[in-house]
Amino acid sequence: MADKYVIEVEPDLRSVVKKFNTLWRSYVITIFCHCDVIYEGRAKSYLEWGDRLVISKPDGTLLVHGKVKREPINWQPPGSFSYATINEEHLEIRSIRRRPKEYLLIRTPHVYSFVAMRMDLSVFRLWASEGDMIKSVKENPSLIEEGFRIIGTEVKTPHGKIDLLGRDIMGNIVVCEFKRAVAQLEAVSQLKRYVDYFIKNGYSNVRGILIAPHITPSARKLLEEYGLEYKRLLPPKELGKRPNIEWLR
Repeated sequence: MADKYVIEVEPDLRSVVKKFNTLWRSYVITIFCHCDVIYEGRAKSYLEWGDRLVISKPDGTLLVHGKVKREPINWQPPGSFSYATINEEHLEIRSIRRRPKEYLLIRTPHVYSFVAMRMDLSVFRLWASEGDMIKSVKENPSLIEEGFRIIGTEVKTPHGKIDLLGRDIMGNIVVCEFKRAVAQLEAVSQLKRYVDYFIKNGYSNVRGILIAPHITPSARKLLEEYGLEYKRLLPPKELGKRPNIEWLR
């Protein structure tokens, strides 16, 4: 058995049981297999037989993926306990979570491949986020426009938190919604709900600005229908780098 990784194609089920129980606490394990899945806990579910990808992580996370979508079909969170057994010629992988009590059972008569790899932990750093964009504006409010003053960030409303709230040179309330990628219809609708909230509470001449690197044509059209504004802001590629910002009218 290699110290760094293990790869087996069409392995014997008893071999998989031994390796899974030996390695799951320290290796990331991926298993392609034909299986069904039973879940009992806060609810109950059954996933019928089919080809799946099973992923086990050393922190107790267990994921069952299908052919499409990024989200797993079934999963158990970190802190769960997993073990494998043989039952009537089936490999069974059980994952148990104690609080709240949840139970996941994967049954498979055939494993296509078993791969286990020892992986290192590393530091994850995110640049060019919405937070970086907001930070840049906080450091230089004139990026929005001359005379712009910031009132607050993460301002709570019944419809969610406003990214950044300010006033323009005329004293009008300005609601700013930031998106780090392409702004779509949902972002426009969210901004509209924030603007309407202030109008319903007695404020007049409330402006709403959607700030993003790009916007879809349908979102741009809806913005115009609502009388809202769009400002193009390219998020900084590195912390501390001044973003590229311009109006698109």
